[in-house]
Amino acid sequence: MISVFNAPSFGQVGLNANEGLSVILLGTGVPIPNPARATACTAVLMDSKVFLVDTGRNCVVPLNQAGIRDVEGIFYTHYHSDHFIGLGEILLDLSINGIDKTISVRGPVGAQEIVDAIIATYRLDLSYRLSHHGDKFSSRVMAPLVTEHEPGVVLEKDGLTVTMFPVCHLPIEPAVGYRFEYKGEVVAISGDTVVCPELEAGVRGADILVAEAENAQMFGPALAMARRDGNSRLVEMIEEGMEYHAETLALAKMAQDNGVKKLALTHLFPSIPPNDAAEARFIQGMSDLYKGPIVVGRDGMRVDP
Repeated sequence: MISVFNAPSFGQVGLNANEGLSVILLGTGVPIPNPARATACTAVLMDSKVFLVDTGRNCVVPLNQAGIRDVEGIFYTHYHSDHFIGLGEILLDLSINGIDKTISVRGPVGAQEIVDAIIATYRLDLSYRLSHHGDKFSSRVMAPLVTEHEPGVVLEKDGLTVTMFPVCHLPIEPAVGYRFEYKGEVVAISGDTVVCPELEAGVRGADILVAEAENAQMFGPALAMARRDGNSRLVEMIEEGMEYHAETLALAKMAQDNGVKKLALTHLFPSIPPNDAAEARFIQGMSDLYKGPIVVGRDGMRVDP
């Protein structure tokens, strides 16, 4: 089953205090620029609260278009730049919108270094805005509270449990995913990973699995052209990129074997255009292995259990 719809914006659907868990895909691309896709960012909605998993390049645009004006917390999966580089612009947007609180940021070891470095680039900007706008501009938002964690439970609050689990993105370490559990529902976020036992354990039985996905077959023409042109550097770069992402057919089998109820694909590699034909080709063969619904992610798309 292919689901390639344009979901209503966050502002249109609003937030419900008894809504349970759902997801908005805010960044479904990869580092290769695609004007239709920001890079890694997923909003997990828990009743009237919003949590972000990763804050990739340009995801502030779909976040703003979705009507998200406040964030309860941010979780990082790993420290490739396409997963964190948009943090400063998200915090700046919240500040401009009058959010006057400290945002909690959680991640594996390395989170403090990344956040400190990003915030340091805003020191002059922050001084200008405070001088110009005074206390109308929130400086608290621009000073996140960072905690670094090992795999395990990283948040328990208001009935929500968030568990960090290890994934397999070698040579990148640490690399993790997250499992959100609330009111009997489970949303799992894979982060970047190949299919491996650690991923299976983290996502087992999820109502929604937001998973990165790579279609290896779609790289065939590019690899053939690079080999024909004698471009060994490009061949090696493509092959190395393919080594540590979740291949679509392996992902489909894993989801079926582990009782995943709905599969939402993000971090699409290669970064295809958001149209039905490209998306149908991207998931070709997956429905032979996985019998649940497959959502091919587009920026701004909402996914409910």
